[in-house]
Amino acid sequence: MAGTSPSLAGGEEYFFAAVGDRLIRYALDADGRMREIAALAMPCNVQYACLDPARALLYVACSNGGVGSRGDRHRLALVAVDGAMRMLMEPIALPHRPIHAALDLAGHRLLIAYNLPAALSVHALDGKGRVDRCIGHWEGADLVGWFPHQILPVPGSDEVLLTCRGDDATAEGAENPGSLRVLRIEQDQARLVQVVSPRGGFGFGPRNCAFHPTAPWMYAVLERQNALAMFQVCKGRIAAQPACTVGMLQHPERIHRPQLAGALELHPNGRFAYAVNRSHAVVPDGPHMVWAGGENSIVVFRLDARTGEPVRIQTTPLHGLHARCIAIAQGGRLLVAALRQASQRRTDAGVEDCPAGFSILRIGHDGCLAPLDHVAVPVGTGQLFWAGSGQDGER
Repeated sequence: MAGTSPSLAGGEEYFFAAVGDRLIRYALDADGRMREIAALAMPCNVQYACLDPARALLYVACSNGGVGSRGDRHRLALVAVDGAMRMLMEPIALPHRPIHAALDLAGHRLLIAYNLPAALSVHALDGKGRVDRCIGHWEGADLVGWFPHQILPVPGSDEVLLTCRGDDATAEGAENPGSLRVLRIEQDQARLVQVVSPRGGFGFGPRNCAFHPTAPWMYAVLERQNALAMFQVCKGRIAAQPACTVGMLQHPERIHRPQLAGALELHPNGRFAYAVNRSHAVVPDGPHMVWAGGENSIVVFRLDARTGEPVRIQTTPLHGLHARCIAIAQGGRLLVAALRQASQRRTDAGVEDCPAGFSILRIGHDGCLAPLDHVAVPVGTGQLFWAGSGQDGER
């Protein structure tokens, strides 16, 4: 949906995040100053949230499950963010742990993806944006693939894209293939209209996708391959093979697992892409547990204006572990990376604390990032699991 995040006086705008079941609203100004202004308890831990900026509504997907845990209590909450944050209706029960949510382009339906089990649900919204009813719920690998991680509306159509990461092979089982799946939702039926799965989806693990704002290109972060792939798009259909794939790691020869590619954002001007390298591996260092040496950074790509090819122009290190979410704010002038957990690292001066929180970076005219500030967020034994501004390409 078009629009910007709800704003405040003096050039500030709202920024949202969640620690456990605590939904937090911040004020963020153009100079990168951030302050907490409100918080609201959700039914259980926040997994993801989707902003409708036109109606100043936040759809909050919650669960007592987590990474690798299904949980047994799952809810969808609707929060008004036009003034004091407040619940607008009784939270709605969901069938599984929700992992991602998005609005369709018209703002008439809410789309929710689930990973365990792989599933998709679509919910009709009334004229005020309230959840009216569940249009349908679908499961089964033939339709929704393996490990859906994201759902997006396809620009220029009423179809949706389900980004399915798949799973690496383990001692317990073989690899599950990844795929990009385009579905059409008509009345109460979901129909698969396209599957993109290079090499049958083996060695292909897309986690997050983003459509270019003006050109027929789509970008996919390949979590399991630590790479960014670019696909041509023609008449709503994604090319069967990527036009190009670019590695994201500075030192792919010395990976400290888990080493994962993560969140993806395109700049509103369509000239740059930002993708995350994330790791949370730690090792003992005397009485401390310190970084194992994995790459935690944001990779900046310049997007060729003629071909769409991403060219890596900068890798900006993050001073903390595992940025699960990034968001572009202030009309494309700032990028905020949400570092999921508190950590420690070994430096020449000794062991340094690295608090969870927000790394705030200035976006230059050339697309490159310059650090401005780090705002620590106390998470205790929890995690800063979700954050967003409402200005990214998913809204």
